[in-house]
Amino acid sequence: MINKILTSVCLTTGLLLPPVFQSAFAEEAIDPETLFTEALKYRRDGELFTSIEIFETILNNQPGLNRARLELAVSYHLTRRYEDAKEQLTQVLNDPETPDEVKLSITAYIAQLSGDIKTAAERSSSSLYISAGIFADSNINLGPAKDIGITPDSKGESGSGGQFMFTYSHRSRASQALHIGQSIVDFEWQSQATAYIKEHTSDGSDFDLSVLSLNTGPALIAGESWRGAFNFRLEKIFFGNESYADFIGINPLYTYSIMKDLEITFENITLAREYDKVEDQKLTGTLSMWGIDVAKYYANQAIGIQAGVKYHDNGAKAGELHFTGGEIYFGGQMPAWKDARAYLTVSSRDYRYKAADTINNYAKRDETELLAVLGASHDFRAGALKSWTLNAQYTYTNNDSNEEDFTYDRNVFEVNLRRYFF
Repeated sequence: MINKILTSVCLTTGLLLPPVFQSAFAEEAIDPETLFTEALKYRRDGELFTSIEIFETILNNQPGLNRARLELAVSYHLTRRYEDAKEQLTQVLNDPETPDEVKLSITAYIAQLSGDIKTAAERSSSSLYISAGIFADSNINLGPAKDIGITPDSKGESGSGGQFMFTYSHRSRASQALHIGQSIVDFEWQSQATAYIKEHTSDGSDFDLSVLSLNTGPALIAGESWRGAFNFRLEKIFFGNESYADFIGINPLYTYSIMKDLEITFENITLAREYDKVEDQKLTGTLSMWGIDVAKYYANQAIGIQAGVKYHDNGAKAGELHFTGGEIYFGGQMPAWKDARAYLTVSSRDYRYKAADTINNYAKRDETELLAVLGASHDFRAGALKSWTLNAQYTYTNNDSNEEDFTYDRNVFEVNLRRYFF
């Protein structure tokens, strides 16, 4: 029988072991042989804890079987039991019967294992993200969203300006991984604070927008198999250089890997919204969004496509401002030229309002918004802008309404420089 430890150690350490590694343990009796074979099969199938139990059973009966001990060390390594793996490897390394060539390979394995132990000890990390750029908007009077700024007569004025974003992210991981089913799961606490500013030139100051947001909460990550997070969200919005609204809510999401490079995500956003001005308090209510997203990657993730559906409910207190509706979207990204990527997203979203606007003599609105985003980004690998990314983006919006005053087109061009600092 071919010694299976050869494959295991090569995959884990990247080393090609000499033929003597096979012969060193070829004469050792394995009793029962079936148990050893099953343990390897369970590990290949991802049932790591079952394989550990079998290897431990074998060694309880034959403690001198170094072949099984090395395989047990590999299984311990894969389940993040680094110290246990190191103990098993050291025991084989100190065995005078172990050939020198094998000892050399095990020493290299232990060196990599020590690196993994050091990495695991570094349980927190932080990053900064900065983006600064300019924009040109064919209709600044529409505001940034349907429930911020848009009115029956707020159409037709173009404008431009600058926008800036600063984000600080922090991740803190538990010292020990969790064992959930057959999965090795990392528990993390993830936090992100963001400041976004959009300033208009000339007469557009009434539509300046600033947003301060904080997201924080636990996350569970099972390698490439699945991941989930439950974020708590706080947002403070300033519109027209005045305090506009406060949002507080939750954002749970769960991503499952259906197969390699194919994953599905379920997400919810629920926000309680309070508005500062009396005239805006009709918008007070609980906003909610439910979504399902499917993403597929090709060519070692160089090419990706994404599609999904969402259901929105803005939860406004006033029926003429309270809308619900579904959304469907499709997008993709791919290499454009060296160190550059192009991306495209197209979406269609319905807005079904709950009641007519009797004050302004509008019927109950029924609208469909088509949105297309086309862009490209280039990563600088050298020179003064090394590590920065230049992004250019065009966004087209077409809103079709049963009330003519709310039918419009919009074109927005944006260019920005951005960078992550780790």
